[in-house]
Amino acid sequence: MVHSYGGYTTNVPLADLLGGKTWLVHRFDGEPLTPEHGGPARLLVPHLYFWKSAKWLSGIHHDDRGAARLLREPGLPHLRRPWREQRYMGD
Repeated sequence: MVHSYGGYTTNVPLADLLGGKTWLVHRFDGEPLTPEHGGPARLLVPHLYFWKSAKWLSGIHHDDRGAARLLREPGLPHLRRPWREQRYMGD
C-alpha cells in the first residue's frame, strides 16, 4: 500500500514495485522535488500506464490483505491493465 499526504492510498503489487520497473522520485535536476510536481516524493509506475503512480508520498508498507480490502466494481480485475482495455466496466 502506498500512502500519500491528504489520505490518498493506492495498492501496487510487490512484483510491480521490484525489478527496476518503478521509480521513487525525490529530486529533479539536482533539486528537491517541489509539491507542485508531487514532492516530497513521488512514485512513478510507467508500465501500469502511470495509473498507480502517486504524488506526495508519506509512506509505503507491505500488506498481504491490501487487494482484498479495496472496494471495487463487481467483475473488474484487481489490477486493471489499460493496455488490455481493462479500464472501464464491461472491458
